[in-house]
Order: sequence, then C-alpha cells, then structure tokens
Amino acid sequence: MSRKEKHIAIVEDDDNIRDLVAEQLKHAGYRVSAYFTAEQFERKIDGGYDLLLLDIMLPGKNGLALLSDLRAQGRSFPVILVTASEQEAHIDTALAAGAIDYITKPFNLKHLLLKIENLFAQLSAVNMAEKKDIYDIGAGRFDGELNIVVRDHEEHKLTPSEANTLKYFIHNPNRIITREELQGQMAGEVRALSSRNLDNYVLKFRKLFEIDPKEPVLFVTIPRKGYALKR
Repeated sequence: MSRKEKHIAIVEDDDNIRDLVAEQLKHAGYRVSAYFTAEQFERKIDGGYDLLLLDIMLPGKNGLALLSDLRAQGRSFPVILVTASEQEAHIDTALAAGAIDYITKPFNLKHLLLKIENLFAQLSAVNMAEKKDIYDIGAGRFDGELNIVVRDHEEHKLTPSEANTLKYFIHNPNRIITREELQGQMAGEVRALSSRNLDNYVLKFRKLFEIDPKEPVLFVTIPRKGYALKR
C-alpha cells in the first residue's frame, strides 16, 4: 500500500499542532483526517484509518478513554498516543490500553514522520508473514500451518485445540476475550474447551512466548473478565 493509500487520523485539540502535523503528513504523501475532539472522531469512526495519532489530554472524552472504547469495540488499527507527560505510570497506562507507541510533546516532526514510516514498514512485514500463516509473538514464532512454535531454536508441537485457541487470540488482539466466547468458538472441537483446559493453554502460551512467563505482558489475565493478547 502506497502512502497515498494510507489514511491517518489525528485527534488533537491544539489547533497549531493539529494543523502543522496534518500539513506535514499530507506533504509526505499520506491521506489525513484531523479532529478537534474524541467525539468528532467517533462520528467518523468508520473512515478506514490505517493509523490514529491521539492526544491524551482532550476536552470531553480524553484519549485514553477513547482508546479503551476503540479496543473494546474490536477496532485494531494502530494508535500512537501523544502526551505532554513523561511520567512512567502515564506511559504504562497508555501502552496497557492498547497503544502501539507514544511520543511526548514537544516533538520533532521529522522524528514523528520516521516513527510512522518505521511503524508502517513493520506492519507490512507482519502482514506478509501472516499471509504465510506465520506469527512472531514475543520470544516465539508460531507456524499456523504446521501448528508448531519455535522458541530458542526448539520446536514445540501444539494440539489442534491449542493451535486454534492461539489463532483466535492472534486474530482478536488488544481486547478482552471471555471464557464463554472462547468456549463458544471452540464448540466444534473434538475435545471441549473447559475452563481448566483454557487456563492450561494460556499458561503454555506464556511459557512459549513471554520473556518472563511469571510476569506476562502479552497473554494477560483480566480479573473476573477473561484474557487478552496485547500486541
């Protein structure tokens, strides 16, 4: 996809910053839609965006609330959050909410453009791999055709039920997946997916893909709700 075909949305209440970023992105060859508030963006939410540049501090609904709503709706386009705060807790909250990256104000426009270009290049590489049914997740690589995970040069064979559960996580990233949803999706499996099966699957996925399985950042538990794959 060429730059002209890539659609970037900007939600920023500072007129000078919004107009300047929009102008630079258009000059770089991107299609751009700019909004003053989260509510304005939500009215155009089906605009076919490839990337959202989202300010955290907005009048009305703030950027983190908007991002949480987008992910809850299953909208998975990448989001770069723009923040005036360098506080680690603030940035952690942004990334945990489903942002793929962040940039702090004041920022260098050239650096922002390079960050966007690098992001699109990485996503393109991921899409090519996914067309081959191969997925890089954390410390492991999953071959969805052979149902094999390779980690540290060792192959780990998954059962069909484990592989199908993993694929469901992969195709539904950055949102809460309940036990009931997974069990419903796997209802056609020869072996029914019980709650205990699911817990064991997630533990196995953590061992295969997490840098530290005891401190998971990819396959996370959402208390009293279910699980989520953060990507």
